[in-house]
Amino acid sequence: MQNRPASSRAGLWQRLPVIGRLLIAFWAVLLAGGAGAAALLFHQQKPVVLAKTTPPARPEAPPAQNASSIVSTPVPKEAVRSVSPSEVQQPATPVAAPTVIPAKAVPPTLAAPSTAVMQQALPSVPSPAAASPAAVVRPPPPTVPADQTAIAIVLQGFGYSDALTYDVLSRIPAPVAVGISPYVSNIGDIIARAHASHREVYVTLPMQSAHPERVDEGPHALGYGNSAADDQRELEWCLSRATGAEGLTDASENGDDQPGGGYATSPDFAPIASFISSKGLFYLAGSAQDGRRTRGMTATAWIDGDTDAATLDSRLAALLPQDGKPTKILLMVGPVTPVMIDRLANWLKGPAAGRFVLVPPSSFVDSGIANDQAANLLSSSPVAPL
Repeated sequence: MQNRPASSRAGLWQRLPVIGRLLIAFWAVLLAGGAGAAALLFHQQKPVVLAKTTPPARPEAPPAQNASSIVSTPVPKEAVRSVSPSEVQQPATPVAAPTVIPAKAVPPTLAAPSTAVMQQALPSVPSPAAASPAAVVRPPPPTVPADQTAIAIVLQGFGYSDALTYDVLSRIPAPVAVGISPYVSNIGDIIARAHASHREVYVTLPMQSAHPERVDEGPHALGYGNSAADDQRELEWCLSRATGAEGLTDASENGDDQPGGGYATSPDFAPIASFISSKGLFYLAGSAQDGRRTRGMTATAWIDGDTDAATLDSRLAALLPQDGKPTKILLMVGPVTPVMIDRLANWLKGPAAGRFVLVPPSSFVDSGIANDQAANLLSSSPVAPL
């Protein structure tokens, strides 16, 4: 009879007592059941956790991620379209528009002519293009008693300086008219401001003077050396600059430069003067020697504004007739200077003001130099030297 080898001994499980085997089996079953229950519980709670964490994430996400998260969720197509990438940008469009559009509109404004910028540099006034002599509303001219002198005044050389322009408009009474050179860059604005202060405006018509070697009338001058076509072109240019003015004048701030061979005294100027009248404009002649035969007025006295206060005071005092006989005086003063504004303002408010009535120049309108005003020309009135 053979014996079993020593390696055939019973295993650990077989050597355990029965109670030990039962305990191991019990704990194995208990652990397996606990693991399964835990897995089941975790599986049931997972959707709830996702539902609680997903909604708060959508508002905090950037637009691109927000759109993708919405599209990936099972919601109706209409809801997806309402928050598509193109529609998500729409709320920002009204905010961006005011900053982008004006920036694109700036270059055309900057490219406008310099005259337009200059016209917008001072406080706004009615558009000069819309203001015609007939459309300007002014107070009726004052009534002149039979025993008083009527004086109309035109200040030549107005508009060159903003400071002097302000002084004239604020210190000189409204019946006093102004004369403006067509070469003033912001002439439209100046005319509008004069009209806003209820003043008449007369634009200088540049013409060859009696002393062309001493007075430069600029590149748009009419006169000797021009053809008829040249004069017509320059006249049309001047008329375009005089939009809204009451009339044109052959006098400038330099004085009456037409007598003694000036172009305005020649027969060649007669058609030009007639054409000005046909446009409904007055023609203001610098002196009786101009031989005006058209509707308008003729200056009867000149005072040089570029002088001292004492000289201005004496010439203003000598302006009124000494015999007290009433007459009509159309005074032209130029150029506009601070001293002239000061002395004229004082004279118009001083004791001499009780001896005359201040009227606008249009109060003296007639159809030619041979009419009423010719009888009132003052041959001894001071004339501004050239």
